[in-house]
Amino acid sequence: MQLTRSLLIWFIIGAMMILAFNMFGARQISDSKVSFTDFMTMVNEKKVVEATVRGEELTAVTQDGKKVETVIPPGYSKLYDILSENGVQVKVVSTENSSWLMTLLISWLPILLFIGLWIFMMRQMSGGPNRAFSFAKSKGKLYLEERPNVKLDDVAGMDEVKEEVKEIIEYLKDPSRYQKLGGRAPKGILLYGDPGVGKTLLAKAIAGEANVPFISISGSDFVEMFVGVGAARVRDLFETAKKHAPCLIFIDEIDAVGRARTGVGFGGGHDEREQTLNQLLVELDGFDTNEGIIVIAATNRPDILDPALLRPGRFDRQISVPKPDVKGRYEILKVHINKKNIPLAEDVDLMTIAKGTPGFSGADLANLVNEAALLAARRKKEKVGMQELEDALDRIMMGLERKGMAITPKEKEKIAYHEVGHALVGVMLEEADPLHKVSIIPRGMALGVTVNLPEEDRHLYSKRDLMARMLQLFGGRAAEEVFYGKDGITTGAENDLMRATELAYRIVAAWGMSDEIGPINVPMSRSGSIFMGGQGIEISEETARKIDEEVNKILRESYQKAKNIVETYKDAVIAVVQLLLDKETITCEEMFAILKEYGVPVLNRCRKFENVNVITDSAAPDVPPAELSD
Repeated sequence: MQLTRSLLIWFIIGAMMILAFNMFGARQISDSKVSFTDFMTMVNEKKVVEATVRGEELTAVTQDGKKVETVIPPGYSKLYDILSENGVQVKVVSTENSSWLMTLLISWLPILLFIGLWIFMMRQMSGGPNRAFSFAKSKGKLYLEERPNVKLDDVAGMDEVKEEVKEIIEYLKDPSRYQKLGGRAPKGILLYGDPGVGKTLLAKAIAGEANVPFISISGSDFVEMFVGVGAARVRDLFETAKKHAPCLIFIDEIDAVGRARTGVGFGGGHDEREQTLNQLLVELDGFDTNEGIIVIAATNRPDILDPALLRPGRFDRQISVPKPDVKGRYEILKVHINKKNIPLAEDVDLMTIAKGTPGFSGADLANLVNEAALLAARRKKEKVGMQELEDALDRIMMGLERKGMAITPKEKEKIAYHEVGHALVGVMLEEADPLHKVSIIPRGMALGVTVNLPEEDRHLYSKRDLMARMLQLFGGRAAEEVFYGKDGITTGAENDLMRATELAYRIVAAWGMSDEIGPINVPMSRSGSIFMGGQGIEISEETARKIDEEVNKILRESYQKAKNIVETYKDAVIAVVQLLLDKETITCEEMFAILKEYGVPVLNRCRKFENVNVITDSAAPDVPPAELSD
């Protein structure tokens, strides 16, 4: 109906334009035409000064500058003599020079323009119901015959999560099996976890296993500058889903539209995002599970979602998708290598790589495999070897080597002492993570790196573990002061000091490990680097002062302990620095050999992978699993 009305309106407008043009043109022509008798009268009265003859048509110019047109009677040969006698200048134009094409264009140009406009509007209104007014159409991608070919076997590293979603797959395949017992499948499932853990891949695997239509859309696709468009798109999305039920709706990054509402005043907010969220809540309540529609949403920020979105009856089930453990990382590496058909050399041990990548997500491991393949191709190898995987891991964790960076010998020596200071303090502490390598090759933003990698995945840290990490962070600055004095310390310890300060605040104010302050938890900023006493919990100035004093005390004592370790084994440090300056990168074994010569009582060990004990059922604090000191 709307399409027919629009076509009728444009047809009337075009017809009126043509009519107006013809009327205007006809009126102009009638005003300039005169009869031949009147024209001859004007000639005899000396009113005509110039005449142009084109065949039987004559155009004349009068004394007052007006143009008149007339038609010469056939066979009237006296005309030229009369014009000459009355002083009229005569110009004869051959009829063969007149362009019939130009005449045709002048006559038909309005009609051609109208036809072109008509075709343009028809194309705009084709391809779906009124494409010119299709703002409210959902941008979701509907997969019918070309459904995702991803299966649960292609999703590795999340065995517990896969067991949880198998029930959803069975329901989509046979809903009556659950309805007989009075049960219902959850209307919505929320997948939350860190970026890159495989939330989107898991949703595709559910649709692939259930073999049902899959509608995929991003949360940002709902929000537009026009108020009401997002709500209309939500309605259209669910209407499409009902037509293809049973089906699966996947909303990626739902936090873009599902953020908690913070309206001003009693009436709440009226912005586009809030209206879209309200419509989404209504639609989730509006369909019955018997229709066979299940909504899966993904986010890495579940803490900012609106509570109304998470209540039972909407997103009934909330599933955490964690980062993989050692076994999961090993399975993920195998999946990516097999999927891309990457040939591996005989020396490749994927378990060793898996144990050396704690904290890596599935996306990180996919990037690792890809970087290794690119390195092998660059080195013109037929297969990807262990060296390529190790180099790719270093590149991801430490950054790209900056071989062309000019560093003076004096700066290079200071960098070496700084990194060896980190390494020495670490190997003298039993609780520290085992040393992997020390390098003074600039990588990324760092001029040098000391890499400590745990032998196993860790989820709980004691105060001794955290203090050992803090001591190692101070090792670099302590070595600079021991060998160059207080006036010789550099800016290279900025990152170490920032991380040590943050760690000290967490020990005192977040984890309640200070005897002076006691078991207290004070919120910190989102970055975790600046102490704050807000976010709903107020503390007194006295408590804040005590926290600052305790943090300062811990930092000073830790720095002094690190400095004492470096001063005690100065000779060993100098020997290790000389080797590091010669080779630029040394392994843990090479450093331990020198320390053994100088009789240093090493309490730690180099990284090994035997007897790995993985804990998977404990909550982990926000502490990086791998230590990179720069």
